[in-house]
Amino acid sequence: METLFWLEDSFIGTTVSGTLWGYPIVLSLHAIGMATMVGIALMLTIRVLGFAPAIPVTAMAPYWRVALGGFLLNLLSGAALFLGGASMLFFNWAFRIKLALVAVGLLLTWYLVRICIARMDEVSPVHRSLAGLAMATWIAAIISGRLIGYMS
Repeated sequence: METLFWLEDSFIGTTVSGTLWGYPIVLSLHAIGMATMVGIALMLTIRVLGFAPAIPVTAMAPYWRVALGGFLLNLLSGAALFLGGASMLFFNWAFRIKLALVAVGLLLTWYLVRICIARMDEVSPVHRSLAGLAMATWIAAIISGRLIGYMS
C-alpha cells in the first residue's frame, strides 16, 4: 500500500486527481487513444470477417502504425489515470480484467495484422474465428473499462 500511496502522491498522480482539469484532460486523451486503437482493430476484424470484400485484406496493414499510436496514447494516459487513483485501482477487478483483455486483444489483432502483411488476401475460417474473438475481446475490454468506476 505504501507504494500505491507514493504513486498517488507523485506529481502526475496529484495533477490528475487534485486539479480541476487534470482528470478530464487525461481521460479525454484516453478516449481518443482508445477510439483510434480499437476503431482500427475493429475495422480489421470486420474486414477479415467478410465485410467489404472489395477492399483487399492486405490494404488494412498500414493502419496498424496508426493503431499503435493510439495504443501509445492510451498507455500513457492510462498510466496517468492509474497514478491518480492507484490505491483504489490496484484492487479493482474490473481494472485487472480490462488490462488482461487489452493484452489479449493486442495479441490477437497483431496476429491478424501479420496475416494481412504475409498473405495475399487469403482469409481462412481460422482467421475469421480469430477476428471474431479479437472483436469480442476489444468489446469486453471497453465494457470492463466502463465498469471500473462502478466496482471496487
